[in-house]
Amino acid sequence: MLTETPAKKEILIRISGFLSEVICGRIPQPCKDAVTRYLAANRHAHDIPEWLLRRNPNYIPAEQIERLWYADHEIMRRITAPFGLDWNTHREVNDICHLTGFGSGKQGIGLFELMVTAGPKPVIEYVPFDPGPEGGDRLRDMKHIRLNGPETIAFPSLEPDQVAISTGSWGKGIMAFRVKGEQGFDETKLELRVADLTPLGIGEEHFVSGIAYEGRPLKGEIVDQGARDRYPVLWYDPQAHQWRQMYETTPSSPPA
Repeated sequence: MLTETPAKKEILIRISGFLSEVICGRIPQPCKDAVTRYLAANRHAHDIPEWLLRRNPNYIPAEQIERLWYADHEIMRRITAPFGLDWNTHREVNDICHLTGFGSGKQGIGLFELMVTAGPKPVIEYVPFDPGPEGGDRLRDMKHIRLNGPETIAFPSLEPDQVAISTGSWGKGIMAFRVKGEQGFDETKLELRVADLTPLGIGEEHFVSGIAYEGRPLKGEIVDQGARDRYPVLWYDPQAHQWRQMYETTPSSPPA
């Protein structure tokens, strides 16, 4: 379907919903072990229920791990410096994957809204539900947008002395994408680029990692971002073939 819009008006595409930043990278195994030892030596055991410590003597609350990794930059700088890392923030560890987009969980696409405008005039609004006849011609169900993917983000091979770390954040936000020089918006040329992030420990099977128009990726910018929650800090255990919490170790790791 071709939707006519005024000639030469810039087309603005805005997505609003749960905006996520997903970061995955490599650190040396001894560096990971040093972080685990620091956490163990500085945990607040008196705040942990006894029954939980009996079940898991090494348990450390997720909020303590997240505070160290995401906020205590000076401490992380001291821990990681001996291993050749120039630590400024958690975003430094991103050589496997660094994506900004919209998460939609495991139930398919659509936990966000997408609005297209030409100049000041709204053209189409895609919503994560069937708007019914009362929605008029402007509202569309999200399922009308063409999907490219999901593309599985492959987990890379690691050297024996490396550990993969998965981190990130999410919260309500808005991204804007611009299409210049268009005569009119053609919704058949719009597509969402979708990624399966489950190999990275995130659990997102339908992560919208970008938008394309006429097959060309569009560059987006964050125009609004609210408070963020943090993803758990996880490391990949190649022996068990699974992602683990940072306080967990393997039998071959040095004692904490």
